[in-house]
Amino acid sequence: MNNELNDNQLENLLRGLPPAAASHSLVQRVDEELKLDMSWLSTSRSKPQRQPRWLMSAGWAAMGAAAAIAVMSYLPQQTSPQGLAVTSPASHSVQTASTIREWDDSQDRGIHHGRSQMDQARTLVVSRELGTWVDPRYGAQLTMEIPSQRQLLMPVSYK
Repeated sequence: MNNELNDNQLENLLRGLPPAAASHSLVQRVDEELKLDMSWLSTSRSKPQRQPRWLMSAGWAAMGAAAAIAVMSYLPQQTSPQGLAVTSPASHSVQTASTIREWDDSQDRGIHHGRSQMDQARTLVVSRELGTWVDPRYGAQLTMEIPSQRQLLMPVSYK
């Protein structure tokens, strides 16, 4: 006789075999483990709370504002036409203690005809401004002398 089984006969034989039942101790251990997992899951996890719709938009707007402030803090300061540094609004913690302007010299440049055909006396005024700024946080004091030249135009009347 041929004791060798072909693949079809082996599959049919295996299908006909019933699975063995699990032991009572195995069933009990698995049941205890599942109960322990379920109790941990139900106590540690709370129900998700519904957030208002505007909260996400406000978060994105706040991140954009923070990014803009960060970029602006790294930009170089612009200078005004007189060569003075223009400070950013965030650095206004410095208070001006005093400012004094002194005229050093004035030069008469004569009388000239203006655009409106009106005579104007031109005077060049040389002055300097002495400014003192105080930082209230630390008490630091900065004194600076700023020279300037300005041309004054005054209308002339021959009456």
